[in-house]
Amino acid sequence: MDHLNILDMKILHVLQNYPLEPYSKQAEKLNISPQTMIRRVKALQKKEILRNPIASFVPERISLYRYGVMFSISSLHQFTLLQNALSEHKYIRAYNRFYGESFGIYAHFELPENTEQLFNEYLEHLVEQEYCDSYFTMKSMGYRFTRPQPLPNYTQNPKPFDLISYWEKRLSKSTSLPRLPSAIDLNTLEPLHFQLLKDLTTSVKNGIVIDIRTKQTDLIKHYQDKYKHLTKKNQLAANSSEENKLTHEEESMLFNLSEFFDDKNLHNTKVEFGRRYYNLVMNNLITNPRWNFSRKLFEQHATRAYFIENVPEKEKAQIFRFFHEENIPFQSHLELYNKGIFLRLTMPPYDESNINYLIWSTFKDYKIYSLDFFGKHGLYWTFEYENFDWKQKKWRVDKEWMLDSTIAKINDKLINGNFGKYKPDQPESNNQAYLRKHIANGNGATA
Repeated sequence: MDHLNILDMKILHVLQNYPLEPYSKQAEKLNISPQTMIRRVKALQKKEILRNPIASFVPERISLYRYGVMFSISSLHQFTLLQNALSEHKYIRAYNRFYGESFGIYAHFELPENTEQLFNEYLEHLVEQEYCDSYFTMKSMGYRFTRPQPLPNYTQNPKPFDLISYWEKRLSKSTSLPRLPSAIDLNTLEPLHFQLLKDLTTSVKNGIVIDIRTKQTDLIKHYQDKYKHLTKKNQLAANSSEENKLTHEEESMLFNLSEFFDDKNLHNTKVEFGRRYYNLVMNNLITNPRWNFSRKLFEQHATRAYFIENVPEKEKAQIFRFFHEENIPFQSHLELYNKGIFLRLTMPPYDESNINYLIWSTFKDYKIYSLDFFGKHGLYWTFEYENFDWKQKKWRVDKEWMLDSTIAKINDKLINGNFGKYKPDQPESNNQAYLRKHIANGNGATA
């Protein structure tokens, strides 16, 4: 806490609630100059309290469908094995360890249509190889909502929060779900759409920082410079040795940029860039822009996951509308699945006990877990455009891509011992010191 003064906390609060506003607008809210705002933000980033902003994307808009999987385990080493195996799947999006009445990993994947059979074969392989004991699969209905956790607000007097009255508001909500936007025709998308989607939902450092807040002019300049560099390197590679050969990632980027910058008839690059690419990606594909914070200095909250099954469809609609429309003062994420509701809340201990009582008194079938975000116990994967076949204009769903190559990479890790100091062929007792050390340090996927 001694690293943060009142102005720092005010700045974090404004960044949290207005993540895409220019620094000048954010500074106005705090009655400080834009220069002071920028200087303070850079100082917070240098202290690693504030990380660069990121965003999510809506998978259903590009014909990908989310599946949540609960993997149960019964021994410590399975964390290491399972995390390595999950990391190799082409359509993995994220995972977190969980613990409570059982231990395991909650992961979600974003899969193309009609791939359930191949996905189930992959899951069965994980059980057969004893990376996990069992799994439980749910398909998302496409309804999800995320709200960042409000930081202490020093710009106004805090108001008391009546959790009981808040919870009762759900009963007044509509029992029908809102209509979801339809998927975009994949035939209308171009490689630069996916390059933009990847860059704007992460934080890329290639000379300049590219993220959700980057101006269009800076994006164009970055892509132009990158395109010129890769084109020159590719020409040199064609006339010389392997030294200048493009990496696979560079080849993909050159391909993604060429369709736009090879067009000699562009009269106004900025207008065309915005019209053809930027506006579509920002307005139709991207959601939940946010700044990343390291909360260790000023927060003592725990994250709980509630898996609620056998919820009637009308009640699902009320719960979704309730969390979407009412402003709960916790970091929250809600997702509706075909088999129930996934709710994640980050809250102080006092409110946690009240929430638990409310869940217990409202629902019959539920499970409560603690989610672990520490180090490699929780990982997130960026959008991967290599899963898309641009010649066929569709997602790659063949068995070799989705299953065989994934299993081959997992087996290669086993053969080459790419599990850190954990040795799968050794007795559990020989690995205990390593496993406990890396559990404590937030590691576990690889050393």
